[in-house]
Formats: sequence, C-alpha cells, structure tokens
Amino acid sequence: MRRPPYFQRVWAAVRRIPRGKVATYGDVARAAGSPGTARQVVWALRAGTGLPWHRVVGAGGKILLTGEPGMEQRLRLASEGVAVNGNRVRLEEHAFRFRSRKRTP
Repeated sequence: MRRPPYFQRVWAAVRRIPRGKVATYGDVARAAGSPGTARQVVWALRAGTGLPWHRVVGAGGKILLTGEPGMEQRLRLASEGVAVNGNRVRLEEHAFRFRSRKRTP
C-alpha cells in the first residue's frame, strides 16, 4: 500500500537520525518540509515499519510515551548511549541537528 508523501518524508527524516542522537517531533516535521505538523509525525511513525521511532522525543527532550512503549523507548535509547533521566533526554548532549537537504529537480 502506498502511503502519503508526507509520511514518506517523515520516514526519510527519521531514518537520518543516527544512533545515540534524538530529534523532537517538531524537528522531524521541519526536516520533512512541514513545520508545525509535529502531531502528524506521530501518525506517520505509527504507520511506518522498521523505523528508529525511539529516537523521536517531545519538546524539551521529554519522552511522551507511557507504559510499556515508554519503557521500551527509554531502554532502546539507553542501549545507544543516550542518557535518560526520568522521562527526559538531555537535548544539549544528544540532539541531532538536521541539515537542509538540497532537493533534486
């Protein structure tokens, strides 16, 4: 099944986040070319497979997932060397900065 172009752009942005780094939902939305659509990033992540979804956190580095998914996210991040303090990641240390990519015509 073909997914919307927005989802595909979000997936491509999330795949660019390297091990040991995180990006916020807003960062991913901007990198996908759609600033202001952080909530829609969640829908795109839910529809994707094989994505490093655990590398996407809320504003300020907050882990927004609760229960088992939140625990899994914390464990996956810790296994990559990301320091998680309670429900927060230190963005000063672990934030990934997307570089603008030139689009080919």
